[in-house]
Amino acid sequence: MTDERIIAYLLEELPEEDLEQFEDDCFAQESWPAQIELVEEELIDSYLRDELDSERRKRFEQNYLTTQARQDRVSIAAALLRHIDEYNTAHNRVLPEPSTETTWIERIRALWSGQALGLRVAAAIVIVAVICTSVWLMFRPPASPRTVASITLSVRTSNRADGAQADKVKLPPGADALSISLLLPPQSPPAEQYRVELENDNGESRSVEVTGKDARSVLAVIPAAQLPRGQYALKLFAIRNNNTEQRINGSYFFVVE
Repeated sequence: MTDERIIAYLLEELPEEDLEQFEDDCFAQESWPAQIELVEEELIDSYLRDELDSERRKRFEQNYLTTQARQDRVSIAAALLRHIDEYNTAHNRVLPEPSTETTWIERIRALWSGQALGLRVAAAIVIVAVICTSVWLMFRPPASPRTVASITLSVRTSNRADGAQADKVKLPPGADALSISLLLPPQSPPAEQYRVELENDNGESRSVEVTGKDARSVLAVIPAAQLPRGQYALKLFAIRNNNTEQRINGSYFFVVE
């Protein structure tokens, strides 16, 4: 009594002689063989899962589902199978694993809770200061454009005592600075950069900011607040690669009116 022979019996595929012999073997036993019930359950399950070929599926529907008892058995099996599939689907669903990476808010909270009261107060003051500074930078009024007067000067080898002619400049009201373009004399020494000194009538000197240079000139900027009315002389120094300086012969004279 093989599984295949039992299935053939349930689907009425056995010839008449084999069918009589099969039934005689079953009735000869004290109870209905349990193997038949197991194979019948597997057959129903295969039908419900659409695992039977077209021929056997057709014979299952025409030859097996011929009694109400068998139809009820298939309906119960279908309901049970549907319940099992739903249960497996729910429990096999992959749930997202909780992230082990802490957010920046959690990090700040952990750091904050681990500090002493004094450190918390100091940190709070720093945070408030940073926030206030950011807000002020965002909403502060835009700075007014810088007003700059300009002049171009040529070097003169004579000095003021010899009556050297000086260029005149008049700073407009509200001027912030005076931009001076110092023309380089011919055959001036090569230089990587330049340094400029400003000397007033009293012989006091100070360094002047150099903002640019090219092959023909050096550009310097002097704040207007450092240029009251009077006579001035600019001295230009060429700085070589070895950081040594060489004075450009002569001076640049101008008068602020």
